[in-house]
Amino acid sequence: MKLHIGEKISHYRKLKNMTQEQLASRIGISAQAVSGWERAVGYPDITLLPGLSHALGVTIDTLLGNDEIGVQEDIRGFYERFWPLDSREQLALAAEYYRKYPENYDIADTLVMVLSDWGFAEGPESFALLREACERIMENCTDNAVRYRAVAAMCRLCDDSEADRWLDMNPKLYSYVRGEVLEERLLRKEEYDAMRRQKYKNNVSLMLHAVSKQADHRGDPDIAIGHNGYLRRLIHTFGENGEVPDGWLCKYAFITMRYAAGLFGAGRTEEGFRYFTEAMEAYQKHFALPDNVPLSLGAPAFFGDITVKKYTVSGHCDSYSVDMEASSYYMQNPPFLYTLLTRQTGWEWFNGVREDPRFRKAVEEAKTAAETWRKMRGE
Repeated sequence: MKLHIGEKISHYRKLKNMTQEQLASRIGISAQAVSGWERAVGYPDITLLPGLSHALGVTIDTLLGNDEIGVQEDIRGFYERFWPLDSREQLALAAEYYRKYPENYDIADTLVMVLSDWGFAEGPESFALLREACERIMENCTDNAVRYRAVAAMCRLCDDSEADRWLDMNPKLYSYVRGEVLEERLLRKEEYDAMRRQKYKNNVSLMLHAVSKQADHRGDPDIAIGHNGYLRRLIHTFGENGEVPDGWLCKYAFITMRYAAGLFGAGRTEEGFRYFTEAMEAYQKHFALPDNVPLSLGAPAFFGDITVKKYTVSGHCDSYSVDMEASSYYMQNPPFLYTLLTRQTGWEWFNGVREDPRFRKAVEEAKTAAETWRKMRGE
């Protein structure tokens, strides 16, 4: 984390209506020293911090950036740095921030994802770190989604002798299971309108889970082609006349990109570029959608009138908030797409076409869009 102590000294000095000379006099140093701190030429000696904080009327933690705002800025910075990295760099950064913020369960969840889902937990040291993070989550975290992922990670990788123990810790009312219990409760109470509304919510939750689940192709492009080809056809059924509803556009773009990658991996290059182009066009439509405007999911007999709203967040994802209590899911934005196209790990099936002018043109367009997106947000 960058140390912004000079900026903070300047900020709180001005709030006190003090000149640099007045502040320097109060703590027994030269005005030139204060000027240097505020210009980030150097930092105050540690022995001066008590007097400096007293003179400015703030705590030492506030000056050093250890206040709550500074912590949140640091954590936001973690996610902004995390996504463009390759998988090994992501592991190193996630482990560093897990040690730095052991009570932040979002970071612990990210570390669990990298270790378990990306194949880093095979060695004894990595598995010990995974176990530590998962046990910490199960001991103190109250977020059932995070707890569920910790249980799933350990169940995939632990010995048979302890699998039952982890399974017994599985949250009993996780995700759509809770919704289905509520749907049945409303039915028994003969609250039919509320029951139908809950049913639509459950259907959205189930479908988001289904279309977000990736095929375990293990290097077999035909599996990726079959899986993602089916999901593409499924999403087309949600719209009238086979159109993809706006609320599904980004999911559809990502699925189509995986479909194209599978075709490239199978040596079906020209067919792959056909769907690669379709994926890029779907991404452009998604990026052009306005923030905070209800977007249809289509299929009203299945999803009712539930909509999603896209909103911009820091880092390499946008989010969609779903018209359901406390529900949101991440979507890709232009920086994410550029990272996807240029990342060497996880998208190896692109390797055979990376020098193709069509692919290179798409990369340049994605780079320009990512830079524009960041500039618009002052990043």
